[in-house]
Amino acid sequence: MKADNGTLILHTEPVMYSSMRGPFSSLHARALCHATEVLDRVKQAVLNTVGEVELETKRTAGHHGNEIIVVEAHITDARAMRHLFESLPKNDREQLSDTLAERLDDSCNLFLRVDKQSAYDGRIVLAKSDDVILIRLKVNAYPAKKDIAVQKTAEFICGLDQGE
Repeated sequence: MKADNGTLILHTEPVMYSSMRGPFSSLHARALCHATEVLDRVKQAVLNTVGEVELETKRTAGHHGNEIIVVEAHITDARAMRHLFESLPKNDREQLSDTLAERLDDSCNLFLRVDKQSAYDGRIVLAKSDDVILIRLKVNAYPAKKDIAVQKTAEFICGLDQGE
């Protein structure tokens, strides 16, 4: 933008995120399919959590040589990321809000663990066991500082509870 005298004016205020988009730029989800599990069910649990996306699978071996299939999804769709949070029960969103500082790292990544069996059943809840879908969300914070990421994420979750 230029001022009346022709001087270039730079926008120095941080750009606020859209309440519809939320403060996230991407989401990465990962679930392990052990030899005792059905791969299609693990894939469905991931899809129920993040929406209809293309899944990647990689075969690897566990500590004792058992086969493990890693199921991964990467999304940048704002609606899908928002839907994940909207799908969480209110008490899980409250727990998430209360623990944001512990769930965010210094690179502004937010980490969640969703119960894999509940996700397969169509219910998205924070995990209380080790059978999980691991989720990492990149929080857009400017400047990229953990305390700003905590604030932006808390505002987003609060907005969900207020019906924004």
